[in-house]
Amino acid sequence: TKSRGEELEAIAKAKQIISETTGGAEDASYGLNQVSFIQAARSRIASTADLRGFEAVRRVRDLARKHSSAALAQLAQRMATAERAGADPFAKITGLVEDMIAKLESEAEADATKKAYCDKELSETNEKKADKSVELDKLTTKIEQMTAKSKTLKEEVAALQKALAKLAAAQA
Repeated sequence: TKSRGEELEAIAKAKQIISETTGGAEDASYGLNQVSFIQAARSRIASTADLRGFEAVRRVRDLARKHSSAALAQLAQRMATAERAGADPFAKITGLVEDMIAKLESEAEADATKKAYCDKELSETNEKKADKSVELDKLTTKIEQMTAKSKTLKEEVAALQKALAKLAAAQA
């Protein structure tokens, strides 16, 4: 369906964004090592990895809002939770994105199977309808022919009865 396609596009874009934000960012310095102790306590961003994770979550949330996708919003929430949990958040986030993609692909496959079944049934029904329509036309023609023949025979019977009545009157 259209919304499923939009979700798949949004997930592909999120995956691309994650790879873009993580690719080559290991060497970049964002100046977070110069943050004071008070600022570090207020902010959860303590390293470039944290910044990349925060940015990835923010972009997925933006995509969720843009496409009004509950699935993407849930993914963003899971990503934020995984990021807060520590360890390697991108491994977990990548796993979450891949799980979501697999789920959407399986749903799309189920939808495609259902659509194929419906299309097959619809074509069979249309074929049967066409056959019945042809049969109806044949029977209608046959009825019209029989009605015309019946009318002709009734006229002949009426003419013969008239002739018999004249014959009977002539003999009497």
